[in-house]
Amino acid sequence: MWGTRAQGVSLVGLVVGVTLATGMAMADGPQNPFAGKCNRTATEEDVEGAKGAHKAARQFYERGEYARAIQYWRDVFNLDCNAVGTLLNIANAYEKLGDRQNAIFALEAYLERAPDAPDAAKIQTRVKNLKDLQQSQASTASASATTPPPPASSARPELPPPPPVKPFGIAPWITVGVGGAALIAGAILLPVGLGNVSGVQKGVADINGQNGCFRVNDPSTATNPLTEGQLATSGGQWFCYDKASYDQAVLGQTQVLIGKIALGVGGAAVAGGLVWELLFNKPVPQDEQKSSRVRVTPTVGPGMSGVLVHGSF
Repeated sequence: MWGTRAQGVSLVGLVVGVTLATGMAMADGPQNPFAGKCNRTATEEDVEGAKGAHKAARQFYERGEYARAIQYWRDVFNLDCNAVGTLLNIANAYEKLGDRQNAIFALEAYLERAPDAPDAAKIQTRVKNLKDLQQSQASTASASATTPPPPASSARPELPPPPPVKPFGIAPWITVGVGGAALIAGAILLPVGLGNVSGVQKGVADINGQNGCFRVNDPSTATNPLTEGQLATSGGQWFCYDKASYDQAVLGQTQVLIGKIALGVGGAAVAGGLVWELLFNKPVPQDEQKSSRVRVTPTVGPGMSGVLVHGSF
């Protein structure tokens, strides 16, 4: 009975001891995979294999395939654990991958195996710098995790103001264009009409029964040979011997009249359009355009032409 109880107590103690040892090992953090003493001597085959693995690792490192390089250098270290310089290559590759912890493990194992190496002080500084970077990164990550995100702003982003616009658009330039066309038409019709009139006009002494027209100040003085002639105007100033001359004279007078009107209207439209554009069509903000109460409109009519301004002030 006592023996059974003693065996039970011993078993419990063993379990507790193993549990405590495991807990202490876990509490100390991850173990250095490169630590420990080298208790074996590499054979010639091991050395040759290590040389081949080192050559392959170097090629992978130069191509930027750092994980593959680490695999081959670890093979070198496993084949010849006295090749402690391989630990520096492994540390360099881990740093390239951003794995500072394993780089520290490799460098610490190198210092443990070669404490009197010429570059020991430099390696110690390198280990310190890597640990400082680790601590700084951990502090930054912790601060980011504990800092609450900034509250989302409920305010709408302010939009830029709309670009200014001309209140009347291109209407003033359309007016200028129409006026210019009228000026061109008048400039053509006026000389053509004057040419038609002068083509049939003759003096009284040159008529003598021939075709043509002449002008008199008093229609009552127009006697024979005008029995077949026609009065060209309501004013009674033109008399013609034949209808063809009469028609040409009337056409010429009409062309002269239309040409003068076109020149007058066209000139007024061009001038009014330019004034409209330069004085009243300046760019303004869109809000002011909507609230504007002033209107400027070109106007053309019998006996008048210009620009009409209306609105409330």
